[in-house]
Amino acid sequence: MKIPYANLKRFYEKEKEDIDLAIKECFNNSWFIKGPAVSALEFNIEELCKQSAACVSSGTAALLLTYETLSVERDEKVLLPSFTFMSTAEMLTKLKIDFEFVDCNLDDYTIDIQDLERKINKKTKAVIGVDVFGHTCDYDRINDLCGNNIKIVQDAAQSFGGSYKGKINGSYNLTCFSFYPAKNLFCFGDGGAVVGDKNIISKIRMASDHGRTEKYHHEFVGWNERLDSIQANILCKLIKKLSFYNEQRQKIAKIYNDNIKIDTYVKTKDYCNNVYNQYTVLVEDRNKIYKKLLEEGIECGIMWPKGLHQQPAYKNKYQELPNTELVSNKILSLPCFPFMNENEIYYIIEKFNKII
Repeated sequence: MKIPYANLKRFYEKEKEDIDLAIKECFNNSWFIKGPAVSALEFNIEELCKQSAACVSSGTAALLLTYETLSVERDEKVLLPSFTFMSTAEMLTKLKIDFEFVDCNLDDYTIDIQDLERKINKKTKAVIGVDVFGHTCDYDRINDLCGNNIKIVQDAAQSFGGSYKGKINGSYNLTCFSFYPAKNLFCFGDGGAVVGDKNIISKIRMASDHGRTEKYHHEFVGWNERLDSIQANILCKLIKKLSFYNEQRQKIAKIYNDNIKIDTYVKTKDYCNNVYNQYTVLVEDRNKIYKKLLEEGIECGIMWPKGLHQQPAYKNKYQELPNTELVSNKILSLPCFPFMNENEIYYIIEKFNKII
């Protein structure tokens, strides 16, 4: 049996009618940049998250434009986890914003609250909470540490449609989303969004389109980070089925939890509705297991094999972060995507249990 890590071809075959219609509608009305599809997607996200939304060209663009609104001064600093994708830190670097890495915890791999508490000080301007693999950070505890003076940004690239203490992600923080292929809600290219206070979102929407309010009137110097209409229209069709896609991921995760012979999978906290963007386990001799599963036709993911503090690009930021280093050395993600069938799931379980 051959099982890819994420089967986008199967997803397209299942949703072909809606996806093809979305593309056709854009060609028929000749809107390819901005236009009614982008406005409709922003409306749909606002209906879901109960906050204003600006759609942008990618999750990375969402972070870039959000960070720019923080107005971080030269002597101030941002705190963020090392266990995350490169863009979470990269966009701070691009904006010349100083930052410090924080360790992850060993339960759900989100930011370690104790390490965060040790590192917060009077120079801290903002904290970036990264929701990892569909599991949210403990935002009430982060908020308790930050108080009224330190801003919180939620990097929810992997948790669209999930919730924290019954509140949908995007409804309680300034939040960045990604619609990269294989995210919980995804398009067939790049896409992203920022959700939050309407005044901040208005500025981000302008910044994504050269800082303008109308065609040749520019209030400030911005960027070209617009979401194209075809991707927006695809997302408009698929967002209606978001709950169904997330429920499929959760059902797959439950089968794994109940049947794999290992207990180092993410233990979902009571406050979190985990939407399982990835299903991850910690294993000894990860590379050996990865190769053996691949020999059985099972493609897995390794996300992420290094913390950012270990990347050559950030060698000047290195510090000892033991949890991040432990997790990144052992982490392995099993296939977990909409429209997987039970034969595939139990085949993975059978082979995984034999190999470990």
